[in-house]
This record gives sequence, structure tokens and C-alpha cells, in this order.
Amino acid sequence: MSDDAMERLLEYHGLRYYLANAWYVKFRVWRVEATAARPCGIRYSFTLHDDLNGRLLGFDNAHGVPRQVAHDHQHAFRRAEASAYSFVDADKLLSDFMGAAEAACRQENIEFTFVEKVIVLGVDAGEGDQDADQTDG
Repeated sequence: MSDDAMERLLEYHGLRYYLANAWYVKFRVWRVEATAARPCGIRYSFTLHDDLNGRLLGFDNAHGVPRQVAHDHQHAFRRAEASAYSFVDADKLLSDFMGAAEAACRQENIEFTFVEKVIVLGVDAGEGDQDADQTDG
């Protein structure tokens, strides 16, 4: 994986991008020691949420998929069960997630245009994002 692509991906950590209907995409991504479960040396969770903070869609490698070797996986739109995701590189991961989020919005007749960017303060590697948000126009 290119160092430039990885650095670009890591810059998304702690960001939320809101849509006009108050749905948002949330990014958590940080470096970890490379292991068999995370050979790329990152841990990530990219999610689409509704206006009540319910997760609608997600791509992550936070845990293994039952009865599968793959740890990278995706949770399809409005479905809790996971299916394996074939991680290729940082740019493709971001592109695949944004494509799935856009398709989910299109399915619900929601315009996939971001209207606000929020930086979540105090989100360190492995932490939640309960802390205060800061708007960054």
C-alpha cells in the first residue's frame, strides 16, 4: 500500500460529513501493528448513520466475520450481518465505502451531497467519539 494513500486515509480519522437530511458518514482509522488479522497495519470503521445516530451501513475490520478468515468486512445497508470485504488498498477502501453510502442514499431518494464537515474532538485510536464536536465549514 502506498504511504501517500495511507496518509490520506489516516487524515479521515475523527471526521463526520453530514447530508442535508442529517444523515452522516463517520470515519475512524488509525495505525496498529500489522498482524494476520490486519496485515495493512490499520484499524478502521467507516459508517453511514441516520439522523437518530443509528448505523445504516459500515465497512470495518474491528472484528472477524464468524466462520471466515477475513477480518475486513462490510455491513450492507440496513442489515446487521457482515460479509467479507476484500481490502486492496486505502484508496479503493474509501472509494468502495463512499460508493456504497451513495447507493444507499439513492435507494432512499436522498441526495448524496455533504453540507457540513465536523471534526470530532478527543477521538484517539480505539476510543469512541462521545466528546464535543467542532464544525469545520
